[in-house]
Amino acid sequence: MSKILVTGGCGFIGYNLVKRLSKDGHEIIVIDKKLNDNNINGVYYITASTVDIDFWMRRLEKQNIKIDAVFHLGEYSKVTPSFKDSDKLLESNYIGTYKVLEYCRKNNIKIIYSASSTKHSEDSGNESPYAFSKKKNVELIKNYSKWYGLKYAITYFYNNYGPKHDTCNDGWETVVSIFEKQKKSGKKLTIVSPGTQKRIFTHVDDTVDGLIKAWKRDENDEYQLVGNDEYSIIDLAKLFNHEYELVSERKGESSRIIKKNLVNYTKKVLNWKPEHKLKDWVNKL
Repeated sequence: MSKILVTGGCGFIGYNLVKRLSKDGHEIIVIDKKLNDNNINGVYYITASTVDIDFWMRRLEKQNIKIDAVFHLGEYSKVTPSFKDSDKLLESNYIGTYKVLEYCRKNNIKIIYSASSTKHSEDSGNESPYAFSKKKNVELIKNYSKWYGLKYAITYFYNNYGPKHDTCNDGWETVVSIFEKQKKSGKKLTIVSPGTQKRIFTHVDDTVDGLIKAWKRDENDEYQLVGNDEYSIIDLAKLFNHEYELVSERKGESSRIIKKNLVNYTKKVLNWKPEHKLKDWVNKL
């Protein structure tokens, strides 16, 4: 079994990934700035920024703990707030990720990076500071491979939902989580105008399965972890069978361009396909 570092392991996708890896028998170390009730027994948690990864990894090395793989999910991940959160974005998505890459480079460790589907938007990932940072980190990882022989897997996520998707609980979590909360509290579902924008939704268990398969595949590559369910936001609201209202457009939001050839490529080389349906999740509410 492997010793695996997961940055951002207390977040929504991070929690589900850590849970699966731990269940599979791997030894897991998590670095996350904010610990919460998503802790899992048997996992070693470090409350820290990825900026300080070298300090904490040196301490582990003194205990003869050598990392075999790094799943890097610990970045700032909000689109609209990124226009204001310049300091948080700089620390996490630029300095923090650089430090993680350097750690992987120096120790010959494969990095599995959680990229963003915003790169495949109408404006090619330039519509927000967040999207731009994620796009540039993909370029940096590829260049580290070219310059230094870094081993990598780059994975793209698409509107995940599932257990713990309300982890951040600050109004910027997944749209499925927001709609769930609004319906349970008897409020109207708030749809960002125009409401006709389409999204593809992916259950987090399918994403985790894809992440692990990307880690285990030897080749350096990019993978589109895209679910089966495509809905406009209005159609998603109708799926919840609840009253809704339109609200003003949000800065930095845009539709994603799904390239089916890349999706089919991912399914083929990883032997991966999404198993879950969004309708089943909503019907359980």
